[in-house]
Amino acid sequence: MTAKQENILKEYRRYLELKSIKTANQYISSVKEYFNYLNENVEKEFDEISRSIGDDYRTYLVTAEVVFSRLTINNKLNRLNSFYHFLLKKRYIYSNPFYKLDRLKTGKTIPKNILSVNDMARLLDNFSILKPDDIMLKSIIEILYGSGLRISEVVNLKLKDIDFESGYLYITEGKNNGKRRKVVAGEVSLKSLKQYLRYLNESCISYGDFVYPRKCSTTIMCQLNAKLRRECKRLNLKTITTHSFRHSVATHILRKGANIREVQEFLGHKRITTTEIYTRVVKEDLKNVIGKYHPRELEEQDE
Repeated sequence: MTAKQENILKEYRRYLELKSIKTANQYISSVKEYFNYLNENVEKEFDEISRSIGDDYRTYLVTAEVVFSRLTINNKLNRLNSFYHFLLKKRYIYSNPFYKLDRLKTGKTIPKNILSVNDMARLLDNFSILKPDDIMLKSIIEILYGSGLRISEVVNLKLKDIDFESGYLYITEGKNNGKRRKVVAGEVSLKSLKQYLRYLNESCISYGDFVYPRKCSTTIMCQLNAKLRRECKRLNLKTITTHSFRHSVATHILRKGANIREVQEFLGHKRITTTEIYTRVVKEDLKNVIGKYHPRELEEQDE
């Protein structure tokens, strides 16, 4: 730690003792960890940072090699909020980067219904087309995986929302005052969508401005989930649902090296805390891989 950091910690400890904080050591420990993070990653002092440092440090805790529980991370953030509140009272700073910072939802569990890249390819490449509705369902799952969309976003697509030339879809976000979000659509997704639209044209079927029939999204979701159960059983895959495609693609691109903010943008998450759950999946997956394949771990198992 720097001399400046050591001096402020001494002053902060006195402040905690005067307030009779029984867990003063935990507060000091959390601040020390944060100082180490600043020294190694930001190279700025605690009173020189910007508002975004709170977001960045929360992401750092979520993705750290040492796996912290969500409750532990929230406690660390709360202690830093108290530390910066102390700095504000002393007028050492003018803003608190941890004030009103979103905490992690402790009840939120790691998604389990995620297919590997190879298993996802098996499902998509071998999805059976046995009746006309299956053409529609195939186009939907290609978009769900290719663009990481929600089922409600896909079934509400309009023809004007598809730009085949540039390879983008435009999603109207009902939760965000009708704001339109630009989403990448892969070549495979667009190819499947073209096949579906060609089938509609040849069959003289029209849904007006919409791409898919104007059933409610839950009706198509139930229809697709039933089809997915049959397909996963036939292909001997873990059973997944419509939302599993979004979970899977987020995890896959993280494993390939995308950073958390790129995944947030891809999924259209308003808050990065929603996206951070996928980093837990990647870390859990890495732990399992090491346990299964690392030679030292195998030696231990043999003994």
